[in-house]
Amino acid sequence: MTKGTEERSGRKLWDADAWKAARFFLNYLRPHKVVFIPAMIALACTGAMSALFFYLLGDLASHILSAQPDGNLMEYATHSVKLCMAVVAVQAVVAFFRIWLFAKASERALSSLRLDTFSRIIRLPMTTLNEHRIGELGSRLSNDVETIRETLVVTLPQLIRHSVMLCIALVIVLKMSFKLALFMLACIPVVIVLIAIFGSRIRKLSRATQDELAKSQVIVNESLTAITSVKAFANELFEIARYKNGVSHYLNTAVRASLPRAMFVAFIILAFSIALTLVAWFAARMLTHGEISKDQLIQFGMFSGVVGASFAVFPDLIASFQRALGATDRVREILTTDIEEETEGTPVGRLRGDIEMQHVRFAYPSRSDVTVLHDFDFKARAGHRIALVGPSGSGKSTVVSLLFRFYDPSEGTILFDGQPIADMQLHSLRRNLALVPQEVLLFGGSIRENIAYGKPGATDDEIRSAAQQANAAQFIDTLPEGYDTLVGERGTQLSGGQRQRIAIARAILADPAILILDEATSSLDAESERLVQDALDKLMENRTSIIIAHRLSTVRRADQILVLSGGVILERGTHDELISKDGGLYGTLAKLQLG
Repeated sequence: MTKGTEERSGRKLWDADAWKAARFFLNYLRPHKVVFIPAMIALACTGAMSALFFYLLGDLASHILSAQPDGNLMEYATHSVKLCMAVVAVQAVVAFFRIWLFAKASERALSSLRLDTFSRIIRLPMTTLNEHRIGELGSRLSNDVETIRETLVVTLPQLIRHSVMLCIALVIVLKMSFKLALFMLACIPVVIVLIAIFGSRIRKLSRATQDELAKSQVIVNESLTAITSVKAFANELFEIARYKNGVSHYLNTAVRASLPRAMFVAFIILAFSIALTLVAWFAARMLTHGEISKDQLIQFGMFSGVVGASFAVFPDLIASFQRALGATDRVREILTTDIEEETEGTPVGRLRGDIEMQHVRFAYPSRSDVTVLHDFDFKARAGHRIALVGPSGSGKSTVVSLLFRFYDPSEGTILFDGQPIADMQLHSLRRNLALVPQEVLLFGGSIRENIAYGKPGATDDEIRSAAQQANAAQFIDTLPEGYDTLVGERGTQLSGGQRQRIAIARAILADPAILILDEATSSLDAESERLVQDALDKLMENRTSIIIAHRLSTVRRADQILVLSGGVILERGTHDELISKDGGLYGTLAKLQLG
C-alpha cells in the first residue's frame, strides 16, 4: 500500500471513528428522548419562526420602498408589525421550553456519563491504574466531560437551529430567483471541502490540547496531595515552575490548535465577502435586464443575509463540535477499557483462613523483565500469624497485592481454603480480607463515616463497639463533635496514632477472615504504638494474619516468620528458631534492632 493510499485509508477510518464518537454521546440522550425529542421539535420551531420573522420584515421593507406613503401603507405596516411581534412572542415562549428541555435532557445524560466514567475508573485493574496518573483520570471527569456538556447544551442546539434557518432560507431564495440563488450558492461546495480538510486537523489538535491540559492538572493534584512535603522542603517555587512548564505546553498546543480554525474562519469570511460582492453585481445585472423585480430583490437580500449569517457561525460551531469529539475519544477510551470482573467466578462465603502460595513467580506488567518474586512458597493455617520481614524491595508488599488479587501471578498458584484464587469471585474474596496499612489515608468525611467504610450501613452501636475494641473511643469521646468530627483532607486533623486506630476500627467492623498488617505500627511513638498494638492483638484473635514488619519486636509471637530478600524466602521459622541460627539474616537483623 502506498503512502497516499494509507493516508486516505487513515482519513476514512478517522471519519468512521468521528461518527462513532458523535453517536456515542448522542446515545446517552436516548433514555431521555421523552424530553429531548420535544426539545428538538421546539428547536426546529424556533429556527422556522426566525426565518418567518425575517420573511415578514423583508415583505414589510419591500412594501415601504415600493408603495406610496398613504393610509394603506400604514395599515399594512401596522398589520405586519403586529404579526412580527406575535411571531417574536411565540418564539420567546418556545425558546424558553427549548432551552429548559434541552438542558434537562443534556444534564441528565451527562450525569449518566459522569457516573459511568467514574464507575469505570474505580473498577479498573491495578495494572491499568498504574499506567495513568491521578490528575489525568480526574481530567476525564472534569475537563473532557465539561467539553462534551458545552457541546450538548450550547453548540448542538445552535448548529441545529442555524441548519433549520439555512434550509428554509435556501428554499425561499431558490423560489424567488433560481438563477441568482445558484450564483450565490456556488461557494458552498468549497466550504464543504474545507470542513472535511480542516475538521480532521482541528480534532487531532483539540485532543492534543485536552491531553496537555490533563497533564497540567496532574501537577496541581500531586502538589496539593503532597502539600506537606512541598512546604517542608520549601519547594513552592519549584512546583510553580513545574506547573508553569505544563501550562506552557498546553498554551503552545492550544495556539497551534487555533491556527487551522483561524484559517478556516478567515477563508470562510473571505469567500462569502467575495461571493456577496459578486451576488450584488449579478443582482444589479438581472434587475437591469428585468429578470428580477425590486420587491423580489429586497426579499432576496434579506434571506441572503440569513444564509450568510448561518454559514458564518458554522466554522466556530464545527470547531467546537470537533473539540467535543476529541474529548469524547478520551472518555470512550476509559469506557472501553477492560475492568475487573468482580462477579465472575465462584462466590465464596466466609473463609476459614487457610492460605497457600505454590511456586509463585511474579513481575509487574510495567517491568516485565524484573522478577519480583521467585518460586515463592508458603502455607498458613487458619488462625495463624505469618510475618514477612526483610529489607525494602524484597517483595513483602507484592505478596499482599497478590493475596488481594490486585495482580495475578506470572506463574504458580494461590489457594484460599484449598480453592484456587483465580476461580473465586473477586468481590466476595476481598470481603474476606482487610488491610491496615502503614500510612492510613482517611476520607474527608466524619470519623463515623470512616469507621463505617469497613461495613457500609453499620449501626451506631456497631461503630462504637469497633471504636472501643480499637482503643479509639477514648480519644473520639474527648472531641467536641465526637463521632461526627470531620477528619479533614486525608485525615490531616488527626494524629498518626489516631488515624491508625480509626483504620483498625474499620477493619474490626469489616470482620475479615484474613487480616493483613502492612507496617501498621512502624511510624508511631511509644504510647501510640502500645495502644495500637493492643488493638491489633484483639483484632488478630482467631484470624489468619499476615504481618509485614521491619521492626522485629512486632513479630516475635508470629507462628511463622518468612525472611525475604530479592523476592526469595531465605529463612522460615519462629522467632526463637531463627534467632538461634548462626549467620542468618534474621539473626543479624535481630542483633541490630534488639541488641
